Amino acid sequence: MAKSELSKFVAATIAFITGDTDTAVALKNERLGKASIKGQLSALEGSLVNAEVDLETAKENLEKAIYPTVLITNQQYYYQNIVNAQQALDYAQDNLDEILVSINYATNLLNEKF
Repeated sequence: MAKSELSKFVAATIAFITGDTDTAVALKNERLGKASIKGQLSALEGSLVNAEVDLETAKENLEKAIYPTVLITNQQYYYQNIVNAQQALDYAQDNLDEILVSINYATNLLNEKF
């Protein structure tokens, strides 16, 4: 007879005699684990939106650095401004990529282990 086929009385009696702490801990841990991962996913999704905005801003800033609307009066500053804007764009892209990897990992963990 499978455990799911036991009457409530028999299941309760067996749990009382043998102790059901391992099962109870496992069930609580499952809920806590899922809640933890879902909470992290929620935070990552918020971070994702911010990272997407940051990436767009960095792209715009690079364009502005390359194509200024005022006369270039200092060539070193012009070039350094482009380099700085490109570094900011690279950083923003890396940040976005890391968040996407984290979201993928957490989603797979939730789907495959729970």
